[in-house]
Formats: sequence, C-alpha cells, structure tokens
Amino acid sequence: MPVSLLWAVDVYGRVYSLSTGGGLWEQCRDAHMEFKRVTAAQQCCWGIACDNNIYLNLHASDLPVRYQEETYENQRWNPVDSFSDRLLPSDRWQWSDVTGLQHQPLDGFLLPSDSWEWEGDWHVDENFEGEPTEKVGWTYAIDFPAYYTKDKKWNSCVRRRRWLRYRRFRSMDTWAKIPPQQTTLPDPFSDISCGGWEINEEPRGRLSLWAVSLQGKVWFREGIYHLNPEGSVWEEVSLPGEVIQISCGPGDLVWAVLWEGQLLVREGVSRDCPKGTSWVTVDSPSPDVGATHVAVGVNVVWALTKDNKVWFRRGINSHNPCGSGWINMVGEMIMINVGLNDQVLAISSEDRAVAGIYFCGEVRAQSAVSDVESERGSTDGATGLVTSSSPESLVDAPTDQPVETPKPHIPKVTSDSFISELVSDREPAKTSREETPPAVLEEEPLAVEEDLKDPCAGVAIPPQDPQWCNVDLEEAQIQQTGLVLDSVDTCSLSSVATYTLAMEDPYGADERPLWAWVSGGGCNVDSHSQLNWFNSMNASSIEQSVWVKKGTMQWWRDWKPYKWIDVHFALEQFSGAEGNKDGILFIYYNFYEEKKYLHAFVNDVTILVPVLNDSKHSFAIYTPERTKQRWPIRLSAATELEMQDWLALLSVSCCDSRGIPGPPSKQAAWSITCKGDIFVSEPSPSLEAMPYPTPCDQMFWQQVGGHLRIVECNSVGIVWGIGYDHTAWVHTGGYGGGFFQGLASSTDNIYTQSDSKSVYIYENQRWNPVTGYTNRGLPTDRYMWSDSSGLHECTKTNMKPPSPQWTWMSDWSVDYSVSGGADRDGWQYAADFPASYHGHKTLKDFVRRRRWARKCKLTTTGPWQEVPPISLSDVTILPCAAQISVDVVPLWAISNKGDVLCRLGVSTLTPAGSSWLHVGTDQPFKTISIGAVSQVWAIAKDGSAFYRGSVSAESPAGDSWYHIPSPAKQKLKQVSVGRTSVYTVDENGNLWYRQGVTPSYPQGSSWEHISNNVRKVSVGPLDQVWIIADKVQGSHGLSCGTVCHRLGVQPMEPKGQSWDYGIGGGWDHITVRGNCMEPPRIRLPSLGGLASQSSFPSLPKP
Repeated sequence: MPVSLLWAVDVYGRVYSLSTGGGLWEQCRDAHMEFKRVTAAQQCCWGIACDNNIYLNLHASDLPVRYQEETYENQRWNPVDSFSDRLLPSDRWQWSDVTGLQHQPLDGFLLPSDSWEWEGDWHVDENFEGEPTEKVGWTYAIDFPAYYTKDKKWNSCVRRRRWLRYRRFRSMDTWAKIPPQQTTLPDPFSDISCGGWEINEEPRGRLSLWAVSLQGKVWFREGIYHLNPEGSVWEEVSLPGEVIQISCGPGDLVWAVLWEGQLLVREGVSRDCPKGTSWVTVDSPSPDVGATHVAVGVNVVWALTKDNKVWFRRGINSHNPCGSGWINMVGEMIMINVGLNDQVLAISSEDRAVAGIYFCGEVRAQSAVSDVESERGSTDGATGLVTSSSPESLVDAPTDQPVETPKPHIPKVTSDSFISELVSDREPAKTSREETPPAVLEEEPLAVEEDLKDPCAGVAIPPQDPQWCNVDLEEAQIQQTGLVLDSVDTCSLSSVATYTLAMEDPYGADERPLWAWVSGGGCNVDSHSQLNWFNSMNASSIEQSVWVKKGTMQWWRDWKPYKWIDVHFALEQFSGAEGNKDGILFIYYNFYEEKKYLHAFVNDVTILVPVLNDSKHSFAIYTPERTKQRWPIRLSAATELEMQDWLALLSVSCCDSRGIPGPPSKQAAWSITCKGDIFVSEPSPSLEAMPYPTPCDQMFWQQVGGHLRIVECNSVGIVWGIGYDHTAWVHTGGYGGGFFQGLASSTDNIYTQSDSKSVYIYENQRWNPVTGYTNRGLPTDRYMWSDSSGLHECTKTNMKPPSPQWTWMSDWSVDYSVSGGADRDGWQYAADFPASYHGHKTLKDFVRRRRWARKCKLTTTGPWQEVPPISLSDVTILPCAAQISVDVVPLWAISNKGDVLCRLGVSTLTPAGSSWLHVGTDQPFKTISIGAVSQVWAIAKDGSAFYRGSVSAESPAGDSWYHIPSPAKQKLKQVSVGRTSVYTVDENGNLWYRQGVTPSYPQGSSWEHISNNVRKVSVGPLDQVWIIADKVQGSHGLSCGTVCHRLGVQPMEPKGQSWDYGIGGGWDHITVRGNCMEPPRIRLPSLGGLASQSSFPSLPKP
C-alpha cells in the first residue's frame, strides 16, 4: 500500500500529518503561521491560513513539475534584406503565440509566483514534427498562416521558429502561498474543499477546488492540473443564499451548508463542466435544528446539525446526488470528513482534550439502491459505522457480554441492506441452511412506536451501543448514546471495536493537541490496510457481525446463448458468537427485465482459479456440484488489479470459514494448472478411507504465490518445484505472495520469482509448379501462419504472450530444435497437412512448415527460493511414511540435458540440500521417481523404463541400471513409485500398473493396463493413486486436465476399482506424495460388497 497522509489542524492553528506507514502525528514545522482549515488530495494539501490567504503543500515526487513556455519568432522575406523582422502591417506580431493573435515577446514572460523558478534561458526548438531542422529551427511557408515545412522552397515568403523555456515548481513539501488575483477578492475565505479528480483523468492531476468567503459566496478555482498545481483564476459561482461551508468529493458530488441550516447540492457536475450548472436545496436532517457541517465522498454524504448529531444521507449515487432521506447515527461530533474510500473521520464534541479525532470504518453506498427504492419503498442505502450498528439493531440491547478482541486492522463494516434492496424477488428463506446465517433480510418496515420485541429474527442483538474508533493520542471514552430510528426498513449488524494510537504519548498532560479540523481526502486506506495507528482495543465486540463487499463484474451466463453479461457481485460474510465465520456469494442479474440472483455459500467453494483469457480478466469459482458438472461460475473484472483483489479477498474468506491456517501442512497435496498457478489442498484423514472415502470434488484448493511447471513434495515438509525455464525452486515454508497481500500472505519467506518460456507459431507453405513453395495454399489448407494444429491463425503481429502477466523478452526467430529434424533454414517437409514431418525434401513433399519461437518472461513473488545452478526437467523426493524419520532425505532429479542427478544434504533444516552427485547413464533420461523404500525408476527419452539397483542410505546413488521392457508398442513418458506400487503413463495417454513388484524382485514381472486418457500420475507413500485425466465428461462437454482419485486401493487390491473425479479441467500436474496419514478403517460386513459397486464412472474410452 503506498504511503499517504491524514491531515489535521489543532485549535492553535498548528498543522499535523499522520502517515499510513507510521504511528505518530508529525507537526508541519515549515508552516510559519497558523492555519484555520485544510483539505487534502493524494498529491497535495490546501489550507487557509490566519492571514486569510490560500496555501498549497505539494508532495514531492520523482518527477518534477515542469512547465514549458513557448513563443514563436516570425519573419517575412523581402528583396532587400531577405528574411527579416520587417513584417507587413497585416501580418502577425514578430513574437507571438502559435496562432499569431497574441503578442508574446521573450521579456513578457513572468513567473506566476515565487514558487516557480526558471530552469534555463530561452532556446530554439530545433525539431519539427519529430525531425531535426537544418536552419536553426526555422520552418517555412508561403504565407501566414499556412502549412510549414522544414525545407526552404522558391516560394517560401515567411518563416518562423519556436523558442522554448522551462520553469519548475520548486516549493515541494512546503506551504506555498497562492498568488492573489489581479482584482482583489471582495472578502477573505472561510472554508475550502478540493476533489473532483475522478471526474476526468485528463489532464493529469486535475482537481476541483471550491472555497467559501466570509460573505457566504462560493468560488471555484480554474485551471488546476499537474503542470499548473496552483491553478489560474478564481471564478464566482452564483448562489440562492449565503453559504457557510462546502464539501467536494472525489467524483461529481458537491454539497454546501446555508446559514439558515439548509443544504445545497450542485447538479450538472461533469468532465465538460466541473463547476456544475445549478443548485438544488435539501432540507436539514432535523426540522427544528439546522445543519452546520456536511462531508461527501464517492457515493456517501454525512452531515452534522447544530446539536452535534451525526446524520447519513441514503440513496446517494451519480444519478441522484440529492439522495432520498436521512438516517441518524450514533455519536456527537463537531466536525466530520470523508476519506478516499468513503471512510469517515470526525472530531468529538465531548472533550477536545481527550483525543478528538475518531475513525469510522469504510462505508460504501450502492448505486442500485435508488433504482429499487421506488419499487419496494426501502430506505437504508448505507452501511453501518464502525461506531454504530444500524440504529434498529440496538433496541433493548444487553450490556453484559464478554469482550472479544478484534484483529488490529481497519475494520470494514457494512450492512446487508445492499443485498436485500438490490433485488426485489429475494426471499429470506432462500439464504437459510442448517445453520441460519446472521444475514438479515427483513423486508417489512419497523414502526418506531411499536413494541420491537424481535427486530432481527434469528440474529443476536449487539451487547451495547457501539463507539467510534479513536485514532488519536487518548483512548476513546465508552459512552451510551440514545439513537433515533428514522423510518428504517432493514436490520443490519456491524463489527465494533475501539482502537488507540500505537505510540508512547510524547506530550505532557497540558500539551495534547485539541483538534479543530481533519481531512482524509489524501489518506488512501481500505479494509485490508495494516496500520500502526492502533495498539489497544477497549470496546466489547458484538456477538454476531456482518459485512458486505460489493462491486460490478461480468458473468458468463449458464444458458444459451452463452455470453458475458453485466452483473452486481457481492460477498456477504458473517461471524458468530464463537468466532466461526461463513459467508455467501451473490450474483445479481436481469432476466427479461426481471431481477434474479444466484448464490454460493463460501464454505462450499472448493477453489478460486484465474482463467486464461486474451480479452478478459476472469476467474472461476467451483463448488462440489459445479465440479461434477465441469461448469464453474465464471466472472470477469474490469482490470487485472480488481480481479486480484477479489481473488485475495475470497481466498481469505474461504480459509476463514474452513479454519485453514496460513502455511501448507506437511501432508498437503499440491497441484499446478496449465497456466502455471500453484494450488495446495489439506487432505482429510478420511480421504483414503474405505469403504466411504471423502469425495475429492469436496477438497478445498488454496492458491499459493509463484509460478511453476512441476512440483513434488514429501511428508516431512520438503517441497521442490521446477519452472518453465527449468529453474529449480524450493519451498520456504511461507504462504501467499503474488497478489496475496496483508493477512493473506506471510510477511517473511516471500521472494521474487521469475519464469520464462517460449511461444511457438508455424509458418506453412505449399508447393506449386510455377513459383515453388509459397504461402498461397489451397482453400482447404490450414492458415499459412498458425498454431501447431493449424486450426487457429497465429501471426507474428497478432500473437500475444500467454497472459497479461507475461512480457516479451526477445524477437521472433526460427526454432531448429523440432522433433523430426529440420533443414538449414528450419523447414520440415511432408506430403500434405497434417502428416509426418521430416527434415529433408523428397519428390513427394508438397508442403512444408517451420517453427518460429519467441521468449516471454513472468515476474512474481512467492514462498520459493532458487536452487542454482543446474537446470532441471524433473525431480522426485522420497515419500517418507509417518512412523519413519530420516535425517537425510533422498532427492533425485533429471537435468535439462537428460543427466540423472542425486541431491546430497537434503533435510528438513536444509531443504535445498548442499551439492549434486552425477549418476551415470547410457542415454538421456526425461523423468524419474523414487519409492518409499528407495526404489528408483526412470524413463529414458526413447520411452524405455529403467530401475536403479542397490539404492540405500549408505549408497545413495545405487550401483547400476536395469532395463525394464516397455508395454508392447508403447513409449513411456512418466513414472511414479509409491510404497509397493509402480505406475507409468505412455505417450498415448495409457496408464499402466507394474505387476509382481516385491522386495525380493523390485523390477516386477509385467505391465497391466489400467485406464486411458491419462496425462500425469502421482502415487503416494500409502500407494494411493491420483492422476490428471483428459476427456472427462461434464454437463457441457468433455473436460481436459481433471484431477481424479483411484478408489478401492488397498493392500490386496493395489490397482483399485474405479475413479472419483475432482477439480478440473485445466490442470496439468498433481502430487500426493506428502500425504502419509493412515485412513480410518471402517468395517461394515453388511456393506462390504459396496466397495466394488462404486457409483463413480470409469474414465471414458477414446
């Protein structure tokens, strides 16, 4: 999180700032006078000093603020003097602007204020339209104005050249006085507010600055942007009355308070008209008490009345800036302000001497509220304050409840009114389960006069009136405040906690700042921000709390025609009295103008996985039911950062609901998708139980930062991985990394990880008798530039990296390392497309192709450390049994060149090991596996199998290789060895089991076919068998890359009986070699026959 500042002014006019990266208020020592008020943006802070002048504090950055001044020197040709400054009376000035209408001599340029300085003298711009000029910057034309060229022609009668001079803003990180206007303002300013940076991003750094004078007039500062941070001129804005205070939000919200206590709303604010067009009057929250202060954010408006009551305006959005009604909140304040993410800050009216600044949790209003209100008469569009549950949830609240310590981070507290108001057809019963969640979906209005015995059915009432969170130098005082129920419709609950600034008090008893003003417009914090502002918590937490995170996304519709549609997405999470957490995901969509929704319980989510898509930042959500269907919920965010934020938040919510700790356990199963993303799952003891194992579609997979192609593990916690660039990595024991930040990632053991791979395209040509080989193919031919299948057109210009995380690191080049060989130009020849290609031309070869390669690179972070210096293609680790302890763990690997290596010194304390031992072979190998009793099997590059004899702790490299015949007419590509079982996969996707393997004859006797359509196999230390399968039937077609579990594997039945389908498709690798938990044995004689009657279908035949 970038460091930003919270600004405040005490009653003596001293200005303070509090950094999100620190924990102490720092006084601005460069302020040589007292200030009345400040207003902040992320890049600057404005203030009104006691001399009634406006001051600007612009934050320093790596790029200076430089403004380019320019003027043009014009000359005309005459027969006597050639080109000279003697112009015709009808010509432009000798020194002018680009149009020639303004007189701009060099000595007429003055610095706007003392905050600027010249960087150098005037100089000629010797470039014209990006090309250098020959005659010291002169450009020529036939007359003024005309088209100018850098070359002089026979009819060039006029010429001009541009002079440049740069001025730099030097008053950075100090208070610079804004220069007075040419005509003095009629009276000094009393209030100021900046915002509007989200209305229009061009020009960069554009701001709207509003000010109020002592006579009640409103002024707008024109021309504020990055290159002109001071602005240019004040313009008066007409008013229907006299204003005392004004507030401007980051967007198009502008509210003001009149002397009479009413409020004004500025309408028509847009990118083309940042000043707006008209005012609309809004009544005070209380008919008898006028408003004194207003604060606006992105989509929220807060107000204070003369009796210091706090009010929230509901129904605010860009289409309805006036809102629809007021809600009374808890607390009494004298000043209030809204931060960047709609957090609320205020100053207490009770006792300025006791730490006056209070913090309220992030508050978000939704734009859909006003659309639904007209149909349902609903009211509450706001979320609850950290200090305040919704008022109706505090009726008859008990006070003697145990204290629960919240987590020390900025709480994000919202109500569930968004969910109950966004869709009109939602019923409360639809969200119930066996355990009723504390989300309140009450839709009947509550009358204040009635006896409210059970305002929130099924929900525990908070123990006491919640309080504001103190972020000042003293602890917040717990107080009981009566609340007014303002015709509310829904019940909601909020988390409550009081925080004290984490610092030793540097002030004496009489020196503590008494706060007068606070501004959070430049303070960028969100619900996941980890701050050092708080060190103690003194309020009782409520028994149950609910918070909601919502946003807009696109959803891949479940029915035909399949397409992306705009939806509202919400995550509602709730916690019970015992600390248990759960939540619900909601997707709200329109179907034939009828509002619908679908939902999934967070506890049912089994995986959140990014999806590879060229044009969308999408991810998939799986549940057990959708895993069976091979049809996940697919969502797309507007930006990659937004997608990553949602994935991190949802992942933390899923882990919280399942009680999963941060780092993976030693028994965890690891898997990798075809995209290179790493996932880990904590197996339950009943995963391998007989006869009723836990279905593997119910396994929860959690993403781990990093990027790998292969991962292997064992039960003592040693995990190695290999990237696409054949770099070896070892797991550090941490978790998170990548886009996981804050609580979703460990603070140490996270390192930078890079990976690279090549992207391939094919150039295809056909021979004809006239021109020979050419890129003009037959109408039925493949694309002349295509992928390997020829079905998709892939050219050098339109081919993109695999995903936005990848960047090109080389240009396209011919790849000569193709199977079948190639000639000196990289061409491979064949009789037709597609066929068997070879590297030399024959008389029957009418087509040819060559492969082009381009490297791309990915850089991320994760709990992985590099193991230099040898590049690897495969790795295997001894799968230790639970009752066996080893000091040195055998680890074997295959280098990128096919050499067999044995790693020495691998242990739990040094998982990376110390050195490599080369094991001799007669030919290059491609994959290797070591079993639980040190039996080593390997596959050579020609597809033959080998067994390494006499491997032991005394002889870690063994003595010799024994050739094992492959299955008939098959070439093997991968092997995995367990305790007594050996499985291999051939190049045609067949899975084979080695029969006859015994301690006395470890080579076995023969191969038995088990299944087909298999991509990878992993055999665990208990001989459990897991595979990555292709062509698995789903509800919408076949799925490739699916995790499958072999059922019925036991000592007397090592081959198992059937397959259980898990997560997929899109998976490329899995390892269960760390799971050595002995399953519980359940003996049910009456049901013994059911083990062989599994309801799971076998893998389909090709």
